[in-house]
Amino acid sequence: MPLKKIFIILIGIISVTLYNSCGQRSKSVPATNTSYYGPGGTYSDWYFPKGKYESMEWTFVPITDPPNSLTQKGLLHYYAYNFAVVNTQGKDVKGGYCGFQTNGIFKGKQKGKVINYSIWDSNGGITSALLHKSNEESNGFQIMFPYEWAEGNLYAFQLKRGPSGTDNLGTWWGLWVTDKSKDETLFVGEIRVPPNKDEAKDLWLGDHTSMFGEDLHWWLSLNGNVKYTSCTTFEPSAMAARDITVNGTIKPLRATSRTNSGEIATADNGFKTINCAVTIYHDSLDFNVQHNLGYWPTGAPNSLEIAK
Repeated sequence: MPLKKIFIILIGIISVTLYNSCGQRSKSVPATNTSYYGPGGTYSDWYFPKGKYESMEWTFVPITDPPNSLTQKGLLHYYAYNFAVVNTQGKDVKGGYCGFQTNGIFKGKQKGKVINYSIWDSNGGITSALLHKSNEESNGFQIMFPYEWAEGNLYAFQLKRGPSGTDNLGTWWGLWVTDKSKDETLFVGEIRVPPNKDEAKDLWLGDHTSMFGEDLHWWLSLNGNVKYTSCTTFEPSAMAARDITVNGTIKPLRATSRTNSGEIATADNGFKTINCAVTIYHDSLDFNVQHNLGYWPTGAPNSLEIAK
C-alpha cells in the first residue's frame, strides 16, 4: 500500500467561499485594523462521479471532546456532514446537514450531546427524540437526538430513503447511526423533502458532499458583544471523518479542505475580528480528514497518522 500523505492545513488553500455555514461573511484581507479575535472554521469537500445516488455513508470518530467550560458558557462545537437532495436531472433541490453537536440547544434549552439533523425547507419530520417543526436556520424540520458518543469510538452514519418512502408531499430521508464498538444501530429519524414546483416527487442524493467544523464562540465575537483579545480563550476539540462513500461502495474521486484561519470576519455593524488558527489533517489516499477546532498549544493528536 502506498504511503499515505498527511497534510496539516493551517490557512485556506482552496477557493474561498464568501459565506460559511452560519452565514458569517469572511474577507481575505490583512489583519492590521483589529486586535480582537473570533474562532476559526474548518471545511472539507468530497466529489463523487457525476450522478444521483440512493445513499450516503461516512464515519465520524470523536478524537477529543471540548472541556465542560464550553457548555457552561452556553456554547458548542458542531461537526456537520452536508449533502444535497437532487431531482431526476441531478439538479439541487434542497441542502441538508447532520452530525455531532457537543451541546444541543433546542428551543432555547441545552440538551447535552446530540445528533443534529435538518434539511432546508423540509415539510415533515418523524423521530422518537426532539423535533423542531420550524428551525430558524433551515426554515424546515430539525431533529435533535440526544446521543452520548465516546471519544475514540467509530460511529457509522447512513443517509438514505426513510421507512416512509415517497408520498404526495415529497420523499422522506432517514438517518441511521451505528456505534461500531457495540455493533448497535440507532434510527435517528426521517425528514421529508418536497420537490420543486412541477417536478417529479421522487428525489435522490447528489454527487458532492462536505463537512464543516463550527465553534459557536462566533455568536459572541462577531458583533463585538464579547471582545476576545487572545485565541487561547477558545476550547479545543477534534473530529475525524473517514470511510466516505455513496451507494455503499463508491468512493470520492477527489477531496479538498480549507480553513478560514487569519481571515477578517466583518459583522453587519462593521465590527471586525481575526479568525484564529485552526487545522485540518488530510489523508490524500483515502480522503479521510480530521478537523481540529479551538486552541491547541502543542497541536491536536493526529488520528490519521496513528491509523496508517
